[in-house]
Amino acid sequence: MPADRSALVSDLRCFNRFYTGLIGLLDETLAHSAFTLTEARVLFELGCRPGRIAANPGGTPGFLARVLQIDFGPAASDIARELQLDPAYVTRILRKFSAAGLIETRTGLEALRGRILSLTVHGRAALATLQAAADRDAARLTADLGDEEAAELSDILARARNLLSGAPASERSEIA
Repeated sequence: MPADRSALVSDLRCFNRFYTGLIGLLDETLAHSAFTLTEARVLFELGCRPGRIAANPGGTPGFLARVLQIDFGPAASDIARELQLDPAYVTRILRKFSAAGLIETRTGLEALRGRILSLTVHGRAALATLQAAADRDAARLTADLGDEEAAELSDILARARNLLSGAPASERSEIA
């Protein structure tokens, strides 16, 4: 790896340590809630993707449903893959959410014999509370920035997402 890339890796790791400490990602729970960061992210994924199918379209159980004998099947597998988590860990989180009344499964017409996994009213309220706390924390974090600094930070964050997205340079959107 060329020296300039080593410096980039060092800079990125330094920023990650700074930012995770700044926003408290190493705390036991996220935003002083009952949820860990991973649990909050799974809750967020469920809230952003309502109507996850908990069985294959043909009505056959997915891999996790067969192995662990549960109904969450591909929903847990999909979330695990998207978040790069162990499917069994996601399944435990979903079981915890179910026991707490945060999620429910119901029969879906389009899924034949499949089931749809979704947030309950209680689950949507818990997610809204987490999102409000995260918004307050981000607002507090940026409160001392002037308008130009806030715009600059927003542009820098968009540029970083764009550069790190994995899209070829020819497909990346131009950010002024």
